[in-house]
Amino acid sequence: MGDQHETHNRISQSTIHGNVFMGGVLTLMGGRRPRLRLLIAVLCVLALLGAGTTYWALTATEGGRGPELGAHYDPEHADADSTTVVPRVVKPTDPPAVTGCEAARTWAHAQGGTDVGASPLSVSMVGNGHTVAIEQVRATIVGEPRDPLPGTVVDCAGQGEGKKIDMGVDLDSPNPVALIGAAGPVSFAPYFTDKYLYLEDRKPEIVGLTVLATRHSYDYVLTVEGTVDGKRRTWTLKDGDRPFHVSGVRRESGTELSTHGRGWETSYGTGSGERIRCNPCYDQDQQEIPGTTVAVAPAGYSFPSKPGYQPGDPIAPPKDRPTAQTPPLTVDGHDAESVAIAWAVTSGTFDTSRGDTGPAAVLSRSRRYLTSELAAAGGGLTACEENGSAWPADLTARRGWSLVRWVVAGPAAGRFDPRDLTGEVVELEVSAYCTYAAEEGWFRTPRQSYTPRLTLRRGPDGGYLVSDIGKVTYDIPALTDPAPQP
Repeated sequence: MGDQHETHNRISQSTIHGNVFMGGVLTLMGGRRPRLRLLIAVLCVLALLGAGTTYWALTATEGGRGPELGAHYDPEHADADSTTVVPRVVKPTDPPAVTGCEAARTWAHAQGGTDVGASPLSVSMVGNGHTVAIEQVRATIVGEPRDPLPGTVVDCAGQGEGKKIDMGVDLDSPNPVALIGAAGPVSFAPYFTDKYLYLEDRKPEIVGLTVLATRHSYDYVLTVEGTVDGKRRTWTLKDGDRPFHVSGVRRESGTELSTHGRGWETSYGTGSGERIRCNPCYDQDQQEIPGTTVAVAPAGYSFPSKPGYQPGDPIAPPKDRPTAQTPPLTVDGHDAESVAIAWAVTSGTFDTSRGDTGPAAVLSRSRRYLTSELAAAGGGLTACEENGSAWPADLTARRGWSLVRWVVAGPAAGRFDPRDLTGEVVELEVSAYCTYAAEEGWFRTPRQSYTPRLTLRRGPDGGYLVSDIGKVTYDIPALTDPAPQP
């Protein structure tokens, strides 16, 4: 007999709501089989009554197989973007070479990682000779929601492909039922509004299910509701013998690993793993998917108004003045990219209301990442301001501040050999996106932006320091408050 509280993710034949009592497969030999069958049936009924169970799950040994349903994490899901959090420090040389986000996600899960923001699952369902109609798929949260998980975020951006059936479930919703999905985004429209999903006899129906979680981390199981030969059934799908789990999205900025197909790079930012929503949704041919439009979408989500939308565009202005002169940073001094990120964030973060009158004012905070010679020479350029002599006059007049929104540090263009990150001298390009902001919603980005080229040297203790800062300059348009500026 199995444990009476155990729920398997593959259920056949009879199903009655409640806890689970498992009847195993039994083979009888000899000439007293009817009496033994009767005895076993009586014992099973007595065990059910004694245990107080109300949910029966039996695998039949005769008379055919029942419908079979199962679910598992799917690295080859339609949404090829993959964001996981690994519960330890991960360096750019740790993950496998970038051949696709499927390999990255598989590796991260093998390290004990958890999907962030969106967890792609594959649900398989087959009727096995029965008339099966699926009427609803929902997520049932197990335990209490938790904060986003700590660790190193590993983020991979790829290109998704839609499956025959794409659905989504939003765990932050008060009613996390199946929604219409696409090759990436998930709509706000219920999937089972006016239709059922009928299962075939032998051919499994494969559903690509994107489980969303932004505000909290969750443990959950999938509950599938439907009928078998006209009788109501409910199936509970789990990750083997335990619930599935997904992490929420961090709101504080931090260091992570990311790739856009060019090799792993250390980056700094916030919101990794948060998925856009679509209202309406579009397929891969840029055609609107019927039924994906809702009259009023919930507030607090990012979603495209047209095909080709890219997350993060436009970028909303920061609302709050920073509470600290430098954001909290976790820096590995023996990792050149980690030092470069720390330099960029520290040199690009300032607040004129606290006496930061110009780039020289932040040298006292950034010098820890510089060689003594470079610090004595003034520290060179900063991550946000090419001029280097003073902050913009309009920013100073408004007593504004600067925020480093995101940073990516990696080997110079065309050099993605991991050995380039561990030599005595390491050359890196550091791309930073900075925003100047002030009260009442005023903000802008520097019109003249540039990519610093850093040379880092390893010292006697094995740690890296920035010894030289060069630059590659390019132009980007400034973003300003649309209201007239006085």
